[in-house]
Parts: sequence; structure tokens; C-alpha cells
Amino acid sequence: MKNSDRTHGKSTSNATTTWPAKKWQTSPPESQGMDSESLLELLSYYRESKLNIHSMLIIRNGNIGLDACFYPFTPDGTVHDLASVTKSITSVLIGIAIDQGFIESVEQPLLSYFPERTIANLDANKEKITIENLLTMTSGFICGYQPGEKEHSEMFTSEDWVQFVLDLPMARGPGQEYAYCSGNSHLLSAILTKASGMSMLDFAQKHLFAPLGINEVIWPADPQGITRGWGDIHLHPHDLAKIGYLYLNKGLWQGKQLLSAAWVEKSTQAQADRAIKTNTFIRPGRDYGYAWHLVSEGPFSGMYYAAGRGGQSLHVLPGANIVTVITGGENELLEFDRAGIGEFILSISDQALPKNTEGNENLQQKTEVITAAPSPVQKVLPEIAQIISGKKFLLDENFLNFKTISLSFKGQEEAEVRFTMIDPTSEKFNQLVEPVFTQLAAPMRLDGIYTLVPGRFGLSTGIIGNWDTNGDFLLTIDEMADINVFELRMSFEADKVTIVLNEKTGLIVNETFEGVRQH
Repeated sequence: MKNSDRTHGKSTSNATTTWPAKKWQTSPPESQGMDSESLLELLSYYRESKLNIHSMLIIRNGNIGLDACFYPFTPDGTVHDLASVTKSITSVLIGIAIDQGFIESVEQPLLSYFPERTIANLDANKEKITIENLLTMTSGFICGYQPGEKEHSEMFTSEDWVQFVLDLPMARGPGQEYAYCSGNSHLLSAILTKASGMSMLDFAQKHLFAPLGINEVIWPADPQGITRGWGDIHLHPHDLAKIGYLYLNKGLWQGKQLLSAAWVEKSTQAQADRAIKTNTFIRPGRDYGYAWHLVSEGPFSGMYYAAGRGGQSLHVLPGANIVTVITGGENELLEFDRAGIGEFILSISDQALPKNTEGNENLQQKTEVITAAPSPVQKVLPEIAQIISGKKFLLDENFLNFKTISLSFKGQEEAEVRFTMIDPTSEKFNQLVEPVFTQLAAPMRLDGIYTLVPGRFGLSTGIIGNWDTNGDFLLTIDEMADINVFELRMSFEADKVTIVLNEKTGLIVNETFEGVRQH
């Protein structure tokens, strides 16, 4: 397929639009122009590269060509945190609100929705901010100009998130410069709540999720009950694909126009002038629409996508009639056009390929092997393991709010880790009042196989322990569907431990703290 046909033109497969009913239809890859052997190579690439991929879904012409879930995930498994993919869904909902008259237009001033609030750092520039500026990340707030988006962390620990963002000083006039600021998207949620009288979650349930047949959603709110417009929505990958397919079909779903074609078109066109982009979130050949990332150069020109920390993505290729969804726990998964899935997409044929029953069966069998649990690896415990087994260490202040830790070893294959930490389920976790501490104990295996324990939002967390050849203990706390993968390297002496903490998506890098044995 020519690149221009792939992204801008009509799919040359001449397939009629196939709508998912209760679930997506599945067809042999060859019927959609996909080669089974190439799909197998694609899966092997991700497994051999050891990227922390959770799932991959490729849909063409409304039919699943590939649906792979990597250990410990399963196709009928849990919802998954989509991180900043949420921002694109927020954009969809703002479009629906405008279509239905809840919001007049994107030209509405931000501050017109908050007349009751006293706003700090108020000036003429802040008074000019519009809904469109929030959608295009050109609000002008001092937010998103530094790596790590520290304003987001500050907002998260404030008492009133909406007030925090509204109070931010201005760096530029609105529309003058792109800066990726999650607070912009949270203000959109607050605006929709004001305009509709419903939380963004409730609005989405009624006007988007129910019509699409999306039944299971986790979408938390801020302390005032404003749905987090910037992130943390949890959906099944198959349900996220429905939103991509809605956009692929210009807002049409099973004969009903859920979202105007004009909004789909506008939101997936470049809205932030490339000349004003200074933020590292935008690479050459990239543009930004209404909270959608756009590809404007190269073989994928015309493709648009939603992206989130840890490799969450929804890609839409209009000309090829393709929607892809990836979930994971590693940022490298976002490099769609550099390896892996991007190379495979370029290999897809305009026409259906000859039937390949043997290749289909081989793909299915080997997919089960590639996505299965790894084989257990037995290791001999070092001498230090018995010396520190059962001993409790009092820890310095740290990102995870662990106060104490102890390890107990039960032979070569099993152990138990115990923490004292701030209770993550309490309102005190945001440090607004005195924290509440809780004791947590979790079994873990030492052979490379996850032990699953309850985690945030009722989802599972995987724990693995491992002694390396240097005598350090490596503790991995993988929140899996909640993205974060915390890795703690512990160097023990008889009465002391030094811990280096990293989070695989960059949330925390090389935080070092110590602990002393409690007697």
C-alpha cells in the first residue's frame, strides 16, 4: 500500500464497515492483508526485546487481526490504567458536550465557568484563556515547561486541584506557546461538570460509554469529586479500541452519530503551530490537535494517536482502516514508528492474502508460548539472606512512604516481605492531614514468577524477589494494570540496608535511602 493511501485515502480492501456488538469480530489475519508469519515475528520482537508490554491489539476493517496479552495478563482480564490517553478521551467528551449544547464553543473563556472563585495571579492574559487553549496545551500557564511536569505533582498534593491550576502564574499569553500541562485537561473536566451538572465520568457513561457498549470503567476523581481529566482512566484494551474506531468512522457508531464528524476532523488537525513548540513531548514531524498527537511527516503522515506514560497508546490510521492499542509498563513502547508494530503496519497488503490455515494455527500456538509465564529459575541463597531474615529495618524518608521493611526467607524458593507504610487507601495518603500507617505482608517467589497481591483500585500487584550475583536483593513491585513498576535494589550489612529505588517509566530515578536494624 502506498503511504499516502495508507493514511489519507480509503482502504483498498473494499471491506464494508463491521461493527462490534458485544465483542469484536475476529478473522484470519490474511483476510485483512496481514501475514501470520509477520505477526509472529512482531510478537517475538517484543518478547525478545524484553520490553514490559502487557497487551497488543490490531484491528483492521473492524476485525481483530491480532489480540495478544502477555503474562500475567489475559484477553478477558482486567481494565488497565491508560495514563494520559485519558486526555484524548476528555477531548472526545468536550466535543460531545459542544455538539449537544452543554458548551457553546471552544471559544468560551475559561474563567467564565468559575465566577465564584477568587483567583490568584489574575491578569489580562489569564482572562483570555479559552477552552481551545486548554485542548491544545497553549493556555500560557507556567506549567509543563520543565521535564517531569512538577506542577502536576504539586497539584496532586494540593487541597483543591482546580484552584491550584487556576492560580498558576502566566508564562505567556494564551495561544503563544505549546507546553504539555496536565492541569489544562483537569480544568476541562471541571468545565464540563459545571456546564452539564454531571461529573465527567457520569457524562461519559451516558453519552459515550453506554452507546459504545463499554461497561467496566475506573476513573477516579480529585478531592472535590472532579473526574481526573488528565489521566488515570482504566478501560479494557478492547473498549479503548472502540473509541479509536469511533474516530476512524468520523463519530458514527452503528448508524448513530455519537460525535460530529466536524469535531473529529477539527480535533485531529494541527492546532498548535509547530513554530511555537519548545516542549520535548513534540518530536520533529509531530503536531498536536485537540489533545490528540498527530504525525505530519514520513510514512505514517496522517496518523493520529493518544499516548500515555508507560507505553499506553491508541493509534488510528484512517487510510489503512486500522486501529491499534498497546498497554504496558515501559515508555519505549510509545516508539511506534521506529521498530516493531510500525514496521509491521508498513508490511500490510492492500488486498486480502491467500488463505494460510497452517500459518494461522502456528501463530495461535506460538502466541500462547510467547505470551506465557517464563520458566522458573532457581538460585542459591547467599549467606547474608539468613543473617537478615526476619530482621526489621527502619527506613529514611522515601518516595514510596515505606517506614520499615523486613524480609523472611523460607528456603530457596519462597520469602515474605513486610512493610510499614502510609495507608494508600486513606484520605491521608495525599498528605493533607496526619498520615495513617498500615502493616502489609506479602509472600513472594524467588524464581522469577509473580506472586499476585491486592493493589490499588482493587487490581492486582505482582511481587518478585531475586538475589543477584553481587549479593544484592532485588525487589520488584509491579502494579501491572496500574502501570508503575518499582524496583528496589537492597544492599545489606548486618545492621544496615542501603536501597536504590527506581520506577521503570521514569516516575522516580535512583532515589537512594538507608535503613537501620531495629533491635
